[in-house]
Amino acid sequence: MNTLTRIALLGDVASIRQGHPFRGAIAAVPEGPVQVIQLKNLALDGLQERDHLLRTALRARKPPDWVQDQDVLIAGRGNHPLAMLLHNPPESTVCSPHLYVLRVCTPDLLPAFLAWQLNQRAAQAYLRQQAAGSRQQSLRKTAMAQLPVHVPPVAQQRRIVGIASAAQAEQRCLEALIHIRQQEIAVVAEQVLQGSGA
Repeated sequence: MNTLTRIALLGDVASIRQGHPFRGAIAAVPEGPVQVIQLKNLALDGLQERDHLLRTALRARKPPDWVQDQDVLIAGRGNHPLAMLLHNPPESTVCSPHLYVLRVCTPDLLPAFLAWQLNQRAAQAYLRQQAAGSRQQSLRKTAMAQLPVHVPPVAQQRRIVGIASAAQAEQRCLEALIHIRQQEIAVVAEQVLQGSGA
Protein backbone atom coordinates (compact mmCIF):
# COMPACT_ATOMS: atom_id res chain seq x y z
CA MET A 1 0.00 0.00 0.00
CA ASN A 2 1.17 3.54 -0.68
CA THR A 3 2.64 4.88 2.59
CA LEU A 4 1.37 8.35 1.67
CA THR A 5 -2.22 7.10 1.66
CA ARG A 6 -4.16 7.90 4.79
CA ILE A 7 -7.27 6.04 5.88
CA ALA A 8 -10.17 8.02 7.32
CA LEU A 9 -13.80 7.37 8.13
CA LEU A 10 -16.31 8.64 5.61
CA GLY A 11 -18.00 10.73 8.29
CA ASP A 12 -14.70 12.55 8.93
CA VAL A 13 -14.06 13.53 5.30
CA ALA A 14 -17.60 14.28 4.11
CA SER A 15 -20.88 15.52 5.50
CA ILE A 16 -23.65 12.94 5.10
CA ARG A 17 -27.32 13.79 4.89
CA GLN A 18 -30.43 12.13 3.59
CA GLY A 19 -32.40 13.58 0.72
CA HIS A 20 -35.39 15.86 1.22
CA PRO A 21 -37.83 14.46 3.81
CA PHE A 22 -40.90 14.06 1.61
CA ARG A 23 -43.87 12.66 3.47
CA GLY A 24 -45.24 9.77 1.46
CA ALA A 25 -45.19 9.68 -2.32
CA ILE A 26 -43.66 12.66 -4.10
CA ALA A 27 -46.46 14.57 -5.82
CA ALA A 28 -45.74 15.29 -9.47
CA VAL A 29 -46.37 18.94 -10.38
CA PRO A 30 -45.62 19.32 -14.12
CA GLU A 31 -44.75 23.03 -13.86
CA GLY A 32 -43.40 22.79 -10.32
CA PRO A 33 -40.39 24.94 -9.35
CA VAL A 34 -38.44 22.07 -7.77
CA GLN A 35 -36.81 19.07 -9.45
CA VAL A 36 -36.19 15.78 -7.68
CA ILE A 37 -33.37 13.29 -8.27
CA GLN A 38 -34.58 9.74 -7.59
CA LEU A 39 -32.88 6.35 -7.44
CA LYS A 40 -33.70 5.69 -11.09
CA ASN A 41 -31.72 8.79 -12.12
CA LEU A 42 -28.41 7.46 -10.77
CA ALA A 43 -25.85 5.94 -13.13
CA LEU A 44 -22.09 5.46 -13.03
CA ASP A 45 -21.58 7.91 -15.88
CA GLY A 46 -23.83 10.65 -14.47
CA LEU A 47 -27.37 11.84 -13.99
CA GLN A 48 -29.92 10.01 -16.14
CA GLU A 49 -32.91 11.81 -17.70
CA ARG A 50 -31.39 15.09 -16.58
CA ASP A 51 -33.88 17.12 -18.62
CA HIS A 52 -36.86 15.10 -17.43
CA LEU A 53 -36.46 14.93 -13.66
CA LEU A 54 -39.66 14.76 -11.63
CA ARG A 55 -41.00 18.23 -10.89
CA THR A 56 -42.83 19.07 -7.70
CA ALA A 57 -43.57 21.86 -5.21
CA LEU A 58 -42.34 21.95 -1.62
CA ARG A 59 -44.15 23.16 1.46
CA ALA A 60 -41.05 23.40 3.62
CA ARG A 61 -40.88 25.89 6.48
CA LYS A 62 -37.20 26.50 5.85
CA PRO A 63 -35.22 26.59 2.59
CA PRO A 64 -34.43 23.06 1.39
CA ASP A 65 -30.90 21.72 1.09
CA TRP A 66 -30.36 22.00 -2.67
CA VAL A 67 -27.85 19.62 -4.22
CA GLN A 68 -24.64 21.21 -5.49
CA ASP A 69 -21.99 20.61 -8.10
CA GLN A 70 -19.50 17.96 -6.89
CA ASP A 71 -21.93 16.41 -4.38
CA VAL A 72 -21.73 12.63 -4.32
CA LEU A 73 -25.10 10.86 -4.29
CA ILE A 74 -25.39 7.30 -3.06
CA ALA A 75 -28.39 4.99 -2.98
CA GLY A 76 -29.53 4.37 0.57
CA ARG A 77 -32.02 1.69 -0.48
CA GLY A 78 -31.72 -1.48 -2.52
CA ASN A 79 -29.11 -4.19 -2.95
CA HIS A 80 -26.63 -2.10 -4.93
CA PRO A 81 -25.59 1.15 -3.19
CA LEU A 82 -24.50 2.93 -6.38
CA ALA A 83 -22.60 6.20 -5.94
CA MET A 84 -22.59 9.03 -8.50
CA LEU A 85 -20.82 12.36 -8.77
CA LEU A 86 -23.07 15.31 -9.60
CA HIS A 87 -21.89 17.68 -12.34
CA ASN A 88 -23.66 21.05 -12.48
CA PRO A 89 -27.10 19.85 -11.38
CA PRO A 90 -30.16 21.87 -12.39
CA GLU A 91 -31.04 24.73 -10.06
CA SER A 92 -33.60 24.16 -7.30
CA THR A 93 -33.01 20.42 -7.19
CA VAL A 94 -33.31 18.10 -4.19
CA CYS A 95 -32.93 14.35 -3.75
CA SER A 96 -35.53 11.83 -2.75
CA PRO A 97 -35.17 10.52 0.83
CA HIS A 98 -33.86 7.21 -0.57
CA LEU A 99 -30.59 8.91 -1.46
CA TYR A 100 -27.76 10.21 0.68
CA VAL A 101 -25.91 13.39 -0.26
CA LEU A 102 -22.20 13.37 0.56
CA ARG A 103 -20.29 16.65 0.47
CA VAL A 104 -16.51 16.37 0.78
CA CYS A 105 -15.18 18.66 3.50
CA THR A 106 -11.43 18.07 3.26
CA PRO A 107 -9.15 19.52 0.55
CA ASP A 108 -7.09 16.35 0.07
CA LEU A 109 -10.03 14.24 -1.19
CA LEU A 110 -11.48 14.72 -4.67
CA PRO A 111 -15.26 14.17 -4.83
CA ALA A 112 -14.79 12.25 -8.10
CA PHE A 113 -12.31 9.92 -6.38
CA LEU A 114 -14.70 9.39 -3.47
CA ALA A 115 -17.52 8.47 -5.86
CA TRP A 116 -15.20 6.07 -7.71
CA GLN A 117 -14.03 4.47 -4.46
CA LEU A 118 -17.57 3.99 -3.16
CA ASN A 119 -18.36 1.91 -6.25
CA GLN A 120 -15.37 -0.41 -5.77
CA ARG A 121 -15.63 -3.93 -4.40
CA ALA A 122 -14.41 -3.25 -0.84
CA ALA A 123 -16.74 -0.31 -0.19
CA GLN A 124 -19.68 -2.06 -1.86
CA ALA A 125 -19.13 -5.17 0.29
CA TYR A 126 -19.03 -3.04 3.46
CA LEU A 127 -22.19 -1.13 2.52
CA ARG A 128 -24.11 -4.28 1.60
CA GLN A 129 -23.02 -5.91 4.86
CA GLN A 130 -24.25 -2.89 6.83
CA ALA A 131 -27.62 -2.71 5.06
CA ALA A 132 -30.57 -3.71 7.22
CA GLY A 133 -34.07 -4.89 6.43
CA SER A 134 -35.61 -8.15 5.31
CA ARG A 135 -37.71 -6.93 2.36
CA GLN A 136 -36.03 -3.65 1.43
CA GLN A 137 -32.35 -3.21 2.22
CA SER A 138 -31.51 0.24 3.60
CA LEU A 139 -28.36 1.89 4.88
CA ARG A 140 -28.20 3.79 8.13
CA LYS A 141 -26.32 7.07 8.19
CA THR A 142 -24.30 5.98 11.23
CA ALA A 143 -23.11 2.84 9.43
CA MET A 144 -22.19 4.81 6.33
CA ALA A 145 -20.19 7.27 8.41
CA GLN A 146 -17.98 4.40 9.65
CA LEU A 147 -16.92 3.33 6.15
CA PRO A 148 -13.09 3.40 5.86
CA VAL A 149 -12.00 5.70 3.00
CA HIS A 150 -8.53 5.64 1.45
CA VAL A 151 -7.11 9.07 0.71
CA PRO A 152 -3.98 8.83 -1.49
CA PRO A 153 -2.15 11.94 -2.74
CA VAL A 154 -4.34 14.18 -4.91
CA ALA A 155 -2.18 13.60 -7.99
CA GLN A 156 -2.76 9.85 -7.69
CA GLN A 157 -6.48 10.42 -7.20
CA ARG A 158 -6.57 12.45 -10.42
CA ARG A 159 -4.79 9.68 -12.34
CA ILE A 160 -7.24 7.06 -11.08
CA VAL A 161 -10.27 9.23 -11.91
CA GLY A 162 -8.84 9.84 -15.39
CA ILE A 163 -8.35 6.12 -16.02
CA ALA A 164 -11.87 5.36 -14.77
CA SER A 165 -13.37 8.08 -17.00
CA ALA A 166 -11.50 6.74 -20.04
CA ALA A 167 -12.75 3.21 -19.28
CA GLN A 168 -16.35 4.48 -19.06
CA ALA A 169 -15.96 6.30 -22.39
CA GLU A 170 -14.62 3.11 -24.00
CA GLN A 171 -17.53 1.14 -22.59
CA ARG A 172 -20.04 3.64 -24.01
CA CYS A 173 -18.39 3.41 -27.44
CA LEU A 174 -18.42 -0.39 -27.38
CA GLU A 175 -22.06 -0.47 -26.29
CA ALA A 176 -22.95 1.92 -29.13
CA LEU A 177 -21.12 -0.32 -31.65
CA ILE A 178 -22.88 -3.41 -30.31
CA HIS A 179 -26.24 -1.63 -30.64
CA ILE A 180 -25.48 -0.63 -34.26
CA ARG A 181 -24.43 -4.20 -35.10
CA GLN A 182 -27.60 -5.60 -33.55
CA GLN A 183 -29.67 -3.21 -35.67
CA GLU A 184 -27.78 -4.32 -38.81
CA ILE A 185 -28.42 -7.96 -37.97
CA ALA A 186 -32.11 -7.25 -37.36
CA VAL A 187 -32.42 -5.61 -40.81
CA VAL A 188 -30.67 -8.55 -42.52
CA ALA A 189 -32.79 -11.04 -40.60
CA GLU A 190 -35.97 -9.26 -41.61
CA GLN A 191 -34.93 -9.24 -45.28
CA VAL A 192 -33.94 -12.91 -45.27
CA LEU A 193 -36.97 -14.11 -43.36
CA GLN A 194 -39.30 -12.17 -45.66
CA GLY A 195 -37.66 -13.83 -48.65
CA SER A 196 -35.99 -10.77 -50.19
CA GLY A 197 -32.43 -11.99 -49.64
CA ALA A 198 -29.46 -10.23 -48.03
